[in-house]
Amino acid sequence: MPVSVEVLTKFIGQKIKDIYGRDVGVLLHVYTEIDGTVTGIEISKGEEIKSYPPDSLKLDGDSLVLIPEWRNEAFRILGYMEKIRRRQKALEELYSKNEIPKSMYDDMKRKLDAEMLKVREEQGKLKGKLKDRLNKIEDQLAQIEKATIALKMSYISGELPDTAYKNSIEILRLSKESYTIERDDIKKTLDKLDGLDKESLELKPSPSLPTQTEQSAKTESNKSEVALPIPVRVINTL
Repeated sequence: MPVSVEVLTKFIGQKIKDIYGRDVGVLLHVYTEIDGTVTGIEISKGEEIKSYPPDSLKLDGDSLVLIPEWRNEAFRILGYMEKIRRRQKALEELYSKNEIPKSMYDDMKRKLDAEMLKVREEQGKLKGKLKDRLNKIEDQLAQIEKATIALKMSYISGELPDTAYKNSIEILRLSKESYTIERDDIKKTLDKLDGLDKESLELKPSPSLPTQTEQSAKTESNKSEVALPIPVRVINTL
């Protein structure tokens, strides 16, 4: 459920974190319609100002947190694909019980297949985005590991005081933890998307009871298939 404009307004000017605990900037502005509907939000980080859709923010206790764009998109696509899948199954069940005319079945199946094809195109694009994000996270984790080792060496060699070392090592630890959680989250999402591909419905028209017209045609066909008489050979005995 989107956060109301009344709640969002209270956080304007305050720092916002993402769901992984990282600072993303300061909530700068909330765009609304006359009726109070939130249409967008702006968050500033340094000199950069970035706009987000209204469903990007959610309340987590007393805090307002930002949901990554890829996560919202993944939930939308997964939910939509599951909805189409359920409708496809329901349509097949109705057709198998002869509770829907074939013409209507064909029309509805064609529309559902078209919708599934469209959402699968979005799914493919999303998987590409997730893999790109995964590569960036792996690079960031490698950089954190490198910085951690360098920091420890400086501390052990006596080049850093305790306070400076502890503060820096804690920042690196929290950063590594947040990126690791996001990495695992992305991998699980990719697994779900891949699972939908493996469970792809190969729906085939279910056998339905013959209609009265089809039954009559079949009966006429059977009548016409009358066995031909066996020719009798006449022997002249004269």
